[in-house]
Amino acid sequence: MPQTADFVHPFAEVALSNITRQYPFASHHLARSLADIVPAVEKNPAFANSYDWHSSVHMHYLLASLLQTEEAHGASWRDRALEVLSSHLSEENMLAEAAFLRENPSWERPYGWAWAVELNRVVNASEVDELRVLGPNTQMLADTVFDLVSAWLPKVAAPVRHGVHSNTAFGLRRILIGARVAGRDDIVDVIAGAARRFFAEDVAWNFVQERSGHDFLSPGLCEADLMAEVLTDDKLATWLPEFLSELSPESPALTPVKVLDPTDGQQSHLYGLGLSVAVSVMRLAPKLEAIAEKSGDDDLHAQAKGMLTRVDSLTAPGLEAAVSDEYVSSHWIATFVWEALQFEVH
Repeated sequence: MPQTADFVHPFAEVALSNITRQYPFASHHLARSLADIVPAVEKNPAFANSYDWHSSVHMHYLLASLLQTEEAHGASWRDRALEVLSSHLSEENMLAEAAFLRENPSWERPYGWAWAVELNRVVNASEVDELRVLGPNTQMLADTVFDLVSAWLPKVAAPVRHGVHSNTAFGLRRILIGARVAGRDDIVDVIAGAARRFFAEDVAWNFVQERSGHDFLSPGLCEADLMAEVLTDDKLATWLPEFLSELSPESPALTPVKVLDPTDGQQSHLYGLGLSVAVSVMRLAPKLEAIAEKSGDDDLHAQAKGMLTRVDSLTAPGLEAAVSDEYVSSHWIATFVWEALQFEVH
């Protein structure tokens, strides 16, 4: 993996460009009457930019995260970033965004919800005073998500198991971590209970056939990521090796899919697939190694080590696409690259 510092400035420029760009914008919203056909910024004063609402939220998250780095100190973009974030994440705007979510409780569920919680988490944890003071504002949005999750999950008959935004496990893992950090044990318990109900009996996930031509997530690895947060060490030591038993280092699931048409917004999801798979591998392989060491399972140890050898090839296409001129890629991929760069593979 390349050095994280090399990406701070170009990613800051990408994020700033995105969250100050109103069009093109995909407004995925149910209109109940002609009164709902208004410019997106009237409904979503903070996040009517960066192509769509969820991409805007996680580009705000990316910019807030970049402000935490050493490279941000004295950087030419720092003051502008703080100015834009302070404007977009104002109390008035967050009240409006939270109200919109409450009025449209299935909208952006759970992907956009998850990034709203992630944004709040990084703002609250910031060591930058001008950013941390925005925490009470973003907390209103996160608390709205927590309320929506609590009302929604008990009514969910089965999880969504595919590789795009409505994937249940991907969103729930991020919301669970945010709830844990926020001390919302009630939400942690709701999510953990739902995760066990959805996934505890799963074994030998079929990684060969899980992907499609517009996935940016691995359903199996998203599920494993969530269960690694939910299960006790003893239960995970049984569940995880059994669930990942069909995932060999040579599996197609650990091979990047070539993007033949970078201008196709759906196909460009495949850049993100390589990145999200790599991140899951970097999270899960150490857990497999720990289980292997405790159990003395040499095959499991080899599986974990072999999985990690695929990380560089999985991430390479996305690293390039994140700062490309193709807006269908550059409006979101940098966030996934940034997450991958936070890991150090040994």
